[in-house]
Amino acid sequence: METAIIITAVSAFISTNLDDIFLLAAFFANPEFKAKDVLLGQYLGFIILLIVSSLTYFLQFIVPSQWISLLGVIPIMIGVRGLINLNSGTSDGEKGEFGYYKDGQRILVVALVTIANGGDNLGVYMPLFASMNSMGLFLTASIFLIMVGAWCLFGFKLVNNQVLGGKIKDYGHQILPFVMIIIGLVIILKGWV
Repeated sequence: METAIIITAVSAFISTNLDDIFLLAAFFANPEFKAKDVLLGQYLGFIILLIVSSLTYFLQFIVPSQWISLLGVIPIMIGVRGLINLNSGTSDGEKGEFGYYKDGQRILVVALVTIANGGDNLGVYMPLFASMNSMGLFLTASIFLIMVGAWCLFGFKLVNNQVLGGKIKDYGHQILPFVMIIIGLVIILKGWV
């Protein structure tokens, strides 16, 4: 029984979070974000997704998935802000040590993007959680939280490896706004198509 739960949890996590590797790598490559900001933001966003998934299983019958997909506006707005900041020509000295975001805002940005990108998570986790007993739910949530850490480590290692790391770091802050906009559009389109 527990083996089946573990296999199901790992499969559900991987299938709903493959795109997060690219988001995490983009955040880790962006010099505005410290590694701890990305880690804490990812955990905060994912924990919120877990809570929402377990509590709002019944809301899926009330709130249409199209409305949930409108959360895609959040990464689009973050991406547009990033493009504006890139094009403003502001030098690093004018931005401050960690760029355009103040302390705490970077964690919130990562969390919001994690939540906005979690529409597929909600669609999978809500019915999955509804079919489990409390022990299965606890085991699945625990596995998910362990895998969030592994995902963050993988994204960090991707950015800091010798082959790709330099390129990702050089261009990550320029790529992140486009990644955010694309992810936001995909989230919205998934809900309406």
